[in-house]
Amino acid sequence: MTYFPDGLVSRTLWVFLMLFPYGAKSMPSLEEDLPDHAAEIRRALPDKGALQEAFADYETACRKEDALESSEVERAEWARIRQELLAELMRLSGRSTGS
Repeated sequence: MTYFPDGLVSRTLWVFLMLFPYGAKSMPSLEEDLPDHAAEIRRALPDKGALQEAFADYETACRKEDALESSEVERAEWARIRQELLAELMRLSGRSTGS
């Protein structure tokens, strides 16, 4: 096993901690945003091209919302877009958000 730095932690763990510092906000996931419908949406993805496109846009919005280099205003806008895409995913999967 390779130790890095100072032999205290493995290099893999060190890299992980550098990429995901303790207490850092993680990127939202479909399972967090739509816990009751995420599995159903993921099952429907291979069969529905429009759903695949909306899901790809959702993932992009999640990444952009979580980007540290973005301003607070930009992250807020991406959060709004992510919410719109969640409604679109529900619509395309045949579910209603009830809103």
